[in-house]
Amino acid sequence: MKKMSFSKKMIFASIFGLVVGAVLGKNTAYIKIFGDIFINLISMMVPFLIFGALVESVMTLEIKDLGTIGVKTLFSFVFTSSMAGFLAVVLGYVFQPGAGIMNIQLSEYTGNTMGMSVSEAILSFFPKNIFAAFTNNAITQIILFAIVVGITISYYKKTDSIKRIHDFILDMNVLIMKIVTLIMNLAPIGIFALTANMIGQNGIGVLIPLLKTILVITLANIACLLIVGLTVSIYAKVNFFRMIANVKRTIIVAATTTSSAMSLPMKLLDSEENMGISKRISNFVNPLGGTLNTDGGVILTVLASMTVAQILGIELSFSAMVMLAVTSVLSSFGNTMVPGGGIVAIAIVFALNGIPLEGVALFAGIDWILAITRVPTNVADDVFCALFVAASEKELDREVFYGRKKIVSDETIKA
Repeated sequence: MKKMSFSKKMIFASIFGLVVGAVLGKNTAYIKIFGDIFINLISMMVPFLIFGALVESVMTLEIKDLGTIGVKTLFSFVFTSSMAGFLAVVLGYVFQPGAGIMNIQLSEYTGNTMGMSVSEAILSFFPKNIFAAFTNNAITQIILFAIVVGITISYYKKTDSIKRIHDFILDMNVLIMKIVTLIMNLAPIGIFALTANMIGQNGIGVLIPLLKTILVITLANIACLLIVGLTVSIYAKVNFFRMIANVKRTIIVAATTTSSAMSLPMKLLDSEENMGISKRISNFVNPLGGTLNTDGGVILTVLASMTVAQILGIELSFSAMVMLAVTSVLSSFGNTMVPGGGIVAIAIVFALNGIPLEGVALFAGIDWILAITRVPTNVADDVFCALFVAASEKELDREVFYGRKKIVSDETIKA
């Protein structure tokens, strides 16, 4: 078990939970507490995780980079993430991946079904008291505060006192990530207990609609990658099919490792050697994209939330779906970059929208399947965003892009 990968452990725990749930039936209620403990531990770390990740991402930017290149980069991230959220909402509404399954014993839905005015929605992002925001788990307010803190530290980090805070944030994030990693080591136990209880209380038939969910999420990921790629190719005036071919190494690495972090070296190489993106642009946009631009993650959290809401028979209002997309996009800016990050992201968005956290168990066992298309979408869209910035800054070598000139970066990796 110690040598088994995290994904394999999750698969084993889910299958074992299925078997135990089918055998023990209603008696699985006694082991549900282990799943509840795991959920509570994740919930405990969510505010600190988002705050620390966002502050670090923003404060590491130089003020000069927050100018033209920074604005263009952030615009591309917001645009692609928003498009992914909109696409997921549309596909979730059209295909209804959670429809057809009834009588699931989950907590009461407390999300926004009555609707919220635009002014109320905007005002909800601005905290009156940041300590109250942490206490009440007001994630959107924490996100805004984190961005303000990050910009302030970036601007004043040359002063001794702010530099100490800068270093403290970095050290704090190391601690937070260590804690989250330890908690994620308990994920197989927690997911086993939640899966066994869900199957025991509701029957094996509860998993059948997830086949439809997998297909819808896979379709959304592929569509997002193609739409973003086509949009950027039109703007940059480059061949779309050549662009996809130029990033194929990154896509293959991402699909086989299901890890954005492990895909970063190849992402940098493809950007410079195949795409013709300048090293300056590539080294700025691509690492930042790993944290701030996770389009596949937005798709996952939106469709997972809509699936559980549909299972519960909740008809989401238009404003509720908009808020679901918005909170998914905002929470994606605090991407965790840890094993099982998809599970944490789902838990964050569930908490934001009042969706029962027990629903996480529905997706934990299939997260590795979903990651096969989710991670390539994340990393490829980062490269496309870098291409957009490079083209706008006239730092795109079209001779390299079309293979008429070869360059070799400092750290060549042979495919």
